[in-house]
Amino acid sequence: MNTSWQTLKMVRTLGLLALLGAGSAGAVAIEGQIRNVTQVKEQLGEQDVRVLLANFTEGRIVGLSTLRGGLFSIDIPTSFRPATAPMNLCPGVTARPSEPRTYIAESLLVYQAGKNSAALLIQADHPTDPTRRTQWVYSDRAATIKGRCTGLNSHYDLKLRRGWTAVMTTSESGAFRVTNATPGLPYWVQGSFTPNARTVYGSLFGRESLSR
Repeated sequence: MNTSWQTLKMVRTLGLLALLGAGSAGAVAIEGQIRNVTQVKEQLGEQDVRVLLANFTEGRIVGLSTLRGGLFSIDIPTSFRPATAPMNLCPGVTARPSEPRTYIAESLLVYQAGKNSAALLIQADHPTDPTRRTQWVYSDRAATIKGRCTGLNSHYDLKLRRGWTAVMTTSESGAFRVTNATPGLPYWVQGSFTPNARTVYGSLFGRESLSR
């Protein structure tokens, strides 16, 4: 995944609930409600439907939850240490006290093993034309990110903690603002369901059991 923050708005997004102490990089839970859950029921039924946190970079499933009444809660194991890369801030944006190494959490999938079908989930203020989208970023240090990208209408006013931080990108009239996330955005199933999911996402399903 491209971790350049100049292209932050293009990255698939997540929203998560932190279970963190101050300054801690402790456990994190992804919790939410799928607003258009009717599409899930029509495609997958209501039995044994899972929501998966997929790490495509490493080709594995980090965590999973059973979907109940449109609700899910996925624990990210405290042992999960994502591979980080330089944040690559654009000119005009500064990080204090120093530029961190970060990892942008990857995709959520809704999945049913019997039907071998899956679809992507996002967290946003609209299912197809969002102005606000959230994602979760792991940082190797606390940092304050501020400024405007030189030559671009992208503004940053963000505080990262050491560990996981929820980050929101807001697009308004061609301007992009990257800030700490506000709570309450719903989740949405995106696009068509993918048949033959275990083949399409073979690197994920080949290494994890979904019997839980």
